[in-house]
Amino acid sequence: MTPLLKFSDLVEGVLRRIADAGAWAFIACIVVIAFDVITRKAGFQLPGMGSTRLQELEWHLHAVLFCTWIGYAYIRNAHVRIDVFTSGLSPRSKLWLELSCCIVFALPYLWIAIPHAHDFFMTSFLQGESSDSPTGLPYRWIPKFFLYLAFITVAAAVASVVARCLVALFGTPEQQARAYVPFARKG
Repeated sequence: MTPLLKFSDLVEGVLRRIADAGAWAFIACIVVIAFDVITRKAGFQLPGMGSTRLQELEWHLHAVLFCTWIGYAYIRNAHVRIDVFTSGLSPRSKLWLELSCCIVFALPYLWIAIPHAHDFFMTSFLQGESSDSPTGLPYRWIPKFFLYLAFITVAAAVASVVARCLVALFGTPEQQARAYVPFARKG
């Protein structure tokens, strides 16, 4: 069980670093939004920085932020759960439910989605895809790469959660305490 915990710690450390790096997109997004609002309200634009480009840059930065945080959010239990269905379950039952849903739903979905996300990104990259707008941004493959990265980070997060569930279900009491699976705790 110790190798599973070490694997989970490693994956979670990598996901945390990816999320920390992607968090800078939030600051950049604030700056771009503020700049866009100010230039539109004041009625001036810098050459090459029209409102269309700025608005596309905003959603590119939102994509980076969301896609770099999604895997980390799952391991930190920061995603939406429908607790009304699980609130009466014991911690052990919650672990079994999470483990079975990861195996039955998440892993098969990711098995299909990751190759499609790769193809989606590579097609865009190889074609040099850019915005449909003549004044839009080039390099449409960049947000598509981050979508591909998001699926990879979610797959890593699911593997980490599966490992922690296994340790919490079958490990020694010390290993179970170290596994710490937040959704399986009471209170």
